[in-house]
Amino acid sequence: MKPPILLILVLGISLLVPACKGGGGAETAGQTIRAATSYNITPYTLAKRRLPSSWSGSDLAGATIQSGSFRGTLTVVNFWASWCAPCRVEQPELESAASAYAAKSVRFVGVDIRDTTAAAKAHVDEFHVSYPSIFNPDSTIAYKFRVIFIPTTFVLDRRGRIAYKIIGPTRDGDLARILDQELTA
Repeated sequence: MKPPILLILVLGISLLVPACKGGGGAETAGQTIRAATSYNITPYTLAKRRLPSSWSGSDLAGATIQSGSFRGTLTVVNFWASWCAPCRVEQPELESAASAYAAKSVRFVGVDIRDTTAAAKAHVDEFHVSYPSIFNPDSTIAYKFRVIFIPTTFVLDRRGRIAYKIIGPTRDGDLARILDQELTA
């Protein structure tokens, strides 16, 4: 017997609401470093790091970007949308980190989901985003990373595996601390 759709929706929402509020606690992949309203950082031990399915897409300038092109470098992948208020809040910190770590060969790429091309380009122009953003309105890349909320940011190690996941806007220099730690690992 199949459970009623309404019951599934209610249970699904009840599971998501605590996560939106920060929920706290450890995740199965690693220990939560920090939990606060809409903000969690999850580090993945070497044994728990996974390689996301391969992905590719066109950036807002029309160039193709493929996941394999990031192997060998530390990479920050940020999922965002122009209509997402927390995405707008974090954008200056992301841009600052991208600028500060460019000389250390850390690469940044944004993935704009559920958006329009015009709105995405306006966001990039408004915040003077220097790194490429893939336009992915159907969220296929987000599904490969198992993104549920935006903004969500991943730090990929030099082998392309997920080393950290940040749910919520990056802030307080946490991304810089993570990058410094990964660069010395």
